[in-house]
Amino acid sequence: MRQLLVCVTLTRLVAGIAFLVCAQEFASGELFTGRSRVYPVGPKPCSVVAKDLNDDGLAEIVTADRGDLNDLREQRPANDELSLLVAQPDGSYVKHHPSLKSDFGPYDVAIANIDALKWPDIIVVNFHAVRHQNVFLYLNLKQEDIFNALPFRIPDEGLPYLRHRDGDGIPLYSVPGLTALTIQDVNHDGLRDLLASGWSSDVLVFLPGHAEKFFDETAVTFTKAAGGPCALEAADFDKDGEIDLAVAMKASEEVTLWRGNGQGGFEEKNRFLSRGHLPNRIKARDINRDGYLDLAVSHPYAEDSVLLFYGDGNFTFSISQEIQLGEDLQVLEHEIHDIVLDDLNGDGRMDLAAACNASQKVIVYLNESAEGSRLQSFRRESYSFEEGRPSALCSADVDNNQRQDLIVALWDVNGVVVLMNGK
Repeated sequence: MRQLLVCVTLTRLVAGIAFLVCAQEFASGELFTGRSRVYPVGPKPCSVVAKDLNDDGLAEIVTADRGDLNDLREQRPANDELSLLVAQPDGSYVKHHPSLKSDFGPYDVAIANIDALKWPDIIVVNFHAVRHQNVFLYLNLKQEDIFNALPFRIPDEGLPYLRHRDGDGIPLYSVPGLTALTIQDVNHDGLRDLLASGWSSDVLVFLPGHAEKFFDETAVTFTKAAGGPCALEAADFDKDGEIDLAVAMKASEEVTLWRGNGQGGFEEKNRFLSRGHLPNRIKARDINRDGYLDLAVSHPYAEDSVLLFYGDGNFTFSISQEIQLGEDLQVLEHEIHDIVLDDLNGDGRMDLAAACNASQKVIVYLNESAEGSRLQSFRRESYSFEEGRPSALCSADVDNNQRQDLIVALWDVNGVVVLMNGK
């Protein structure tokens, strides 16, 4: 019999009321089963996505493999490749050769159809881009069995460097230091635009789509976003038909909300504490099914927490709920590197999964809330990895059976493991 320990603590905050939820781990009845094979990818994969790239009904897997971030003056200050794992009919994967070359420090990867062809393309932003190739687009030319790599530069003239320096005062990282991206049609012209966060320079980047060049470098706009923006989500938070932004600010430990004007401009509408150290991931979904978008924000510091902020449709989040993964708030037990917010068991509720680097686990919280509950209750499952430290996570139906699986990127072994959904 599964036992669930739930403790609720009420604390008054400026933003509203905070609730703490913790769940006791159990060992039986797990939703996912692991594939024993680890599929090799490049060094230190920090982002993973999965989607059918060749129209065979099976999802390919792509990882951004940043490697170690070293001195910018070195010949190779980081890795400069992405890995593509091609799905096979027997459920295995074969690594595509050669790897997809990028600038240094590929940090976040997305899949979207950018050109007029039917097959999805691959887009990556580079954090350590010393060659000034901040964005790479890999056009999927399936009929030729190649990905055509096109680099794009974000002009760095006039951009400040606002982060860490070495003992000689030399910047440790490049500008703008792109760490996250999303692809949306922001300005309603039928073309896919790119939005990205620039951690090193406190900027949000808008790269408009272009009918011939795919992205228009000359029309890039910047919105000053003090606080070290490191992750973002694009969605319509106020239901006005325009794309807005929610951003995790790692340096100031805040969440910011930006209202979009439908033309690539964004105005900050709200800013509040993320209630943890170093917020590194943010996801937007309607978690409690009240018709408004909510936020999940993870913290990799000793709190080992994910905060759920419940929205009211007006850029405010008056109720929050804390999911505490560890037992001791003063000791780093798990170190959350990535999170997924998705319906993992097909019951219509949003579930949560966290890739935990230090504890070598993927921890899953299955939503078991009653209909109409403002706050959510969860059942916890844990999946351990004897070798390799989970560093990135995504959900996808990799075997086309209408169930969401989890794809886990691992450090140390530099590989990918698929957790198959057995329910």
